[in-house]
Amino acid sequence: MKYILTIDQGTTSSRAILFDEKANSVAKYQMEFTQIHRKPGFVEHNANEIYETVIECIKNVLNESNINVIDIAGIALTNQRETAVMFDKAGNPLCDAICWQSKQSEYIAQKLIKEGYEELIYEKTGLHINSYFSATKIKYMLDNNKNVREHYDNNDCLFGTVDTFLLYKLTGGKSYYTDATNASRTLLYNITTLDYDDELLDIFKIKRSILPKVLSNNSCFGFAEIEGVRIPIVSMIGDQQASLFGHTAFNEGEMKNTYGTGCFMLMNTGSTPVFSKNGLLTTIAYMIDGKPTYALEGSVFVAGAAVTWLRDSLRIIQSSKETYERSLKEHGHDLVFVPAFQGLGTPYWDNECKGAMFGISFNTTQESVIKATLEAIAYQAKDLMEEMKKETSLTKISLSVDGGASANDYLLQFESDIMQCVIKRPRQIETTALGAFFIAGLKLNIFDNLAQLRKINEIDKYYYPIMSEEESSSLYSNWQKAVRACMMYK
Repeated sequence: MKYILTIDQGTTSSRAILFDEKANSVAKYQMEFTQIHRKPGFVEHNANEIYETVIECIKNVLNESNINVIDIAGIALTNQRETAVMFDKAGNPLCDAICWQSKQSEYIAQKLIKEGYEELIYEKTGLHINSYFSATKIKYMLDNNKNVREHYDNNDCLFGTVDTFLLYKLTGGKSYYTDATNASRTLLYNITTLDYDDELLDIFKIKRSILPKVLSNNSCFGFAEIEGVRIPIVSMIGDQQASLFGHTAFNEGEMKNTYGTGCFMLMNTGSTPVFSKNGLLTTIAYMIDGKPTYALEGSVFVAGAAVTWLRDSLRIIQSSKETYERSLKEHGHDLVFVPAFQGLGTPYWDNECKGAMFGISFNTTQESVIKATLEAIAYQAKDLMEEMKKETSLTKISLSVDGGASANDYLLQFESDIMQCVIKRPRQIETTALGAFFIAGLKLNIFDNLAQLRKINEIDKYYYPIMSEEESSSLYSNWQKAVRACMMYK
């Protein structure tokens, strides 16, 4: 039996999962790391701390599994996307990494929009100008951090999203690469020519020399030494695209929705990019052996983070598991909550929007707020699906779900009702790690083809709509009114 060690480096925690050849999770270990908030809207990470948590997770997984390191055939790596790390050629971070969530480079994005670059950048990258993406963060660090600028001017500065930084550290500085999915989230990578774009580099005033070489997802990225054994790193992919691959959404029209800190819906659109007219992003879903497959993506900034807010700020729950049973105690859908803590993502892209609750009365309880929070996650997912339907001529749409909140039966049933579609939850909800594992398995010839992966991807539960179309439409209409009201309040 051969095993694949999968590193799943997320926004708030790092995980290591050891899979066997049949996609069974043999062992896993998770560690949270520090979220740095210097100012409102700023979210930063200590890149060395992230690396240390990854190493610790690997050690604990090996101890827990009792697997001999020699039986690990390869390493797969999936990561939080867009988060920007600037480091020197010795592998030392030059400042704290700027998280994808952070808004500190928003003024750079707004300046570029005012200068008229929105259409040009969208046509090349499939992305809208936003502080969400890496290039604005790179420019922010170059403009505002003396240490970064000095190393940049002295040609001792490298940029990477978290995958690149971890790869550099795991290989002792021998490998400096990224993959096509992470590159496609930088605002610097042309998703049609499949290369960094000189015109974009000039707009952001970023040297090509600080950017990692872009490879297919199923490449040999280098070797990591673990307990004296050299193990090939044979898979790298951004977390949301990894999830799409883990759901085996290999056909046009197949979709997945991941519930993490945010909420991310991706639809496979095949070998040709579909450019949205209504706020969706066009991105590379995966690239195997140099051949890209594209996806439409909708991004919700706050999903699971709203449940965390219930726990840590309002203190009306002790754990997310409580939300299912407590939601069932509340009857009706009178309260509507728009969790625009950091503005609104797709399809609104309104960074100035503020959150609000509508329909509060003397009958409003903690359970009302908990239920409305779960429903807000579903409503935002509905926003994404409606836009994807408009943008494509696809009539056969399939939706699979994963992520922490996908364990919540109330959320998934309400989402099925509000979307009026069947929702599938797979047996293995660690779908992000599973996608990276699948790619590694293909590279190592553990799996022969995509059809074999479909057979492994078993479905745990189906959710069917039980709410009438009329009620569903009425509830969604109330949500849309609430969103419009929030967008009017600046």
